[in-house]
Amino acid sequence: LDYGVQIVEDRSDLPLLTPDLAERKTLKMRLSNGLEILLISDPGADQSSAVMGVKAGSWDDPKQYPGMAHFCEHMLFMGSHTYPNENEFSKMIADYNGQTNAYTAADRTVYLFSAQTDGFLKILDLFAHFFIDPLFNPSGISRELHAVDQEYAKNLEHDGWREHMIFKQLGNPNHPNRGFNMGNSKTLRGIPQDALKAWHQKHYSANRMHLAIYSPLSLDELMRAASTSFSSI
Repeated sequence: LDYGVQIVEDRSDLPLLTPDLAERKTLKMRLSNGLEILLISDPGADQSSAVMGVKAGSWDDPKQYPGMAHFCEHMLFMGSHTYPNENEFSKMIADYNGQTNAYTAADRTVYLFSAQTDGFLKILDLFAHFFIDPLFNPSGISRELHAVDQEYAKNLEHDGWREHMIFKQLGNPNHPNRGFNMGNSKTLRGIPQDALKAWHQKHYSANRMHLAIYSPLSLDELMRAASTSFSSI
């Protein structure tokens, strides 16, 4: 069926020799907004999952608010205009025995979740609205600021993070890698809702995103769901 998407030719000619992958089907597609998507239909999958990668990370932090990318990552879980209940996504994940996580790197931010397939398409639509119309509710800003600060405090004695901070301090002072990428209550205190919205709008455009979906659902079902939920980014 045609859902107004461009099918991207798969030029890989490597055969799948693993018997467990014999029934797996894949499809690459591009929505009219530029979002590129990889669909994987695997009848043997016991859950469904999705991952969104955004080409925006801590190197894109504004100098005024070090840690903005990381903070935005936290805030996207806190509800959207379409789904304003900030607990709805996490509740759906729990109801359908799923998991979710996210991380902010220097040049990208990645969001992912898995869930039982009977609840997957509903959760996928909630997930899509992270990127379409997040609320950035001021009450959520203050609570998540505390969560980011706790994460910062937890890592103060972590040898890996301490080494990473030294590496950053020894680098080129004019390079964005020198910035304080994690953020805490000091660097993010007083951050206005408008600043978060403007940063998200500037950096979270569909042409800077890649989505992958893995599910036992058919490619046709996945194509329809992805086009319906993500075309508004």
